[in-house]
Amino acid sequence: YTHFDELSVDQAVQITADISALQSALPRMFGTIMRGLCHIGLVKSDLVDETFEYAESVLKGANKSCDKQVANMYSSVYEICRNKIDMLIDFSLENFAWVARSVRDSPNAYAESIVEYMRSTFQCLGPMDEGSRAGLHFSCCGHVAERLVKLLTDPVDELERRRVSSGGIAPVSKIDSFGFRNLAIDIAHFEAFADSTGVGQLRECFSELKCLAAALLDRDLPVLLLPDNYQARRKKYPFLSLEKVLAVLEKYAGTGIGEKLMARGGSVGNREFLMLEKKEVIQLTKIVKLQLGSQNM
Repeated sequence: YTHFDELSVDQAVQITADISALQSALPRMFGTIMRGLCHIGLVKSDLVDETFEYAESVLKGANKSCDKQVANMYSSVYEICRNKIDMLIDFSLENFAWVARSVRDSPNAYAESIVEYMRSTFQCLGPMDEGSRAGLHFSCCGHVAERLVKLLTDPVDELERRRVSSGGIAPVSKIDSFGFRNLAIDIAHFEAFADSTGVGQLRECFSELKCLAAALLDRDLPVLLLPDNYQARRKKYPFLSLEKVLAVLEKYAGTGIGEKLMARGGSVGNREFLMLEKKEVIQLTKIVKLQLGSQNM
């Protein structure tokens, strides 16, 4: 392959498997060559020990080179996967409506496309060893979760706009309770996929994202955010960061009282999750800022 940056996942995996196969064959190959050289008299009898010591050192060097190449190819596979995941996220969410105003009953298209890509990609990893396969599963799922958390919590400021201009998409600027409810459905889709792979604890990659979405949908959140309920909040949401809660609250599109009453009068599902009015968002934002301020003193 002349251009490694043009490799597909299955090609990179095959190269990795070829290098591993070569590495496993090296001891036997070196042994056969050395015995052959001795058998035909190309190695003098008084230099046999020295020659075999040299061959052993060359074999160790070849093994190290193979280890290095396998590690490089592992990084290449992950880079290919990460770039494709980034492309899917950027393309699917560039103009995504996070202020949804209604609840979906199925995952969003971006979540389905990411899962489908990871499913087809993971099926190509068969030639790799079990540890490498599991590592790539965790790396890819972890990258998906990290990107979504950053999109939700990164500030949309001038510095961020300059960064976005060089590639990628801007963080979410506004999101409402329905957006979080739909996100929770997407997260459940990611977790179901993780479970289907058979890789133990893979769903834990989405724990922080799930914790953030679940907390913002919890009707007890206003109470849990009070300073006196720190322990109860940590027990219920161990991965929840107040800094990220604040970042989300500053983007939260509060519901007007009319919208809230209409939604509450709708489906049972709408009555099961938190819907903050604009004044409630302001109040919770103040509560969280005070706690963060006291922690930094």
